[in-house]
Amino acid sequence: MTSIAEQTDRYETFYQGNTGHAVVLLPGLCGSELEMGAIPRLLKQSNHTYTIPRIKGYSAHTGLTGYQEWIDGVDQFVTDLSQTHDSISIAGLSMGATLALAVAEQNSKVHSLVILSPVFLFDGWSVPWYYPFLALLYKIGIRNWHFKEREPFGVKNVELRRHIQKAVMANSVSELGAAHLPAVHLYQSLELVKATKKELSSITADTLIIHAIDDETASPKNPEIILRGISSETCRMIWLGNSYHMITVDNEREVVANEVNNFINQALEKEKIVDRLAVDTPNLVIKNRSRS
Repeated sequence: MTSIAEQTDRYETFYQGNTGHAVVLLPGLCGSELEMGAIPRLLKQSNHTYTIPRIKGYSAHTGLTGYQEWIDGVDQFVTDLSQTHDSISIAGLSMGATLALAVAEQNSKVHSLVILSPVFLFDGWSVPWYYPFLALLYKIGIRNWHFKEREPFGVKNVELRRHIQKAVMANSVSELGAAHLPAVHLYQSLELVKATKKELSSITADTLIIHAIDDETASPKNPEIILRGISSETCRMIWLGNSYHMITVDNEREVVANEVNNFINQALEKEKIVDRLAVDTPNLVIKNRSRS
C-alpha cells in the first residue's frame, strides 16, 4: 500500500511525525500554508504529522469543481491517512473551517476539530453592501468576474496589512491567501455553507472554536451557529479581542497557535485516559460531558 506521503500530487505540504496522530490543515479558499501561521511549526514540535491536501477546485490553481467534490476530496484524504495513523484531526481557517465541519459531518474518523474564524454568514463590518447580490449575478448567468480582496485584508496589525496590500496589488499570494477569487469559487463556497448548516448536529468530535470579536468578515453570530448546532460533548470557545478575520497571522497569532496545539494534545490525552479507564473498569460506562 502506497502511503499519502509518497503521493506528492495529493498534497501541498506534508510533514511526517512519529506520534501516530495526523492533523489535516485547511487554509481558506484558494489559500496557502502561509495562512496557517505558526500552527505547522508547533505541530512539528509536538511530532505530529501535518499536511495540507491539494483539493481539486478548492486549492489554488486546481481548476473549477463543485463544493461536494471539495468535501469528498478531503473525506477520502482523511480515510486514506487513517490507514497509516491512529487518529486524525482537522484544523480549518475561514472557509476551510466550514469545509472541516462538512467533512466531520460524514467521516467518523475525525478525532478532533479546530475551527478558526468560521464563515456561515458574510456579515462582518467590512463586507461590501453589494456582496449579497453576487450570488444572484452568478445564478442569472453573469459569471465572468472576480472578487478582489480589500482593506483591511483580514488583519488588524498595521505592518502586516501594508505587506499584504503590496502582495494584493501584485496579484500574488500572501498571508491573506489569493488576491482575487473567481465568481464560481465564491458561489460554490455559499453552497458549501448551506449544505454544512443542515448537518451540524451529526458532529460529535471534540471541537475548539476560535473567533475574533471584531472579525470584519464574519460576525460573532457565526461561531454561535456552530455552538448551537453541533453535538460534541467537549467544545471549547475562545474569543479574541485584538485581531480581525485572519487570526492565525494577526496580533494574537501566537495565542492561536498555542491554543490549537494544546487542544489537539489534550484531546489525545483525554482519549488515552478514557481508554485506560475502560480497560481497568470494564463494567463502568464513562462519558465526558464537559462543555466550556
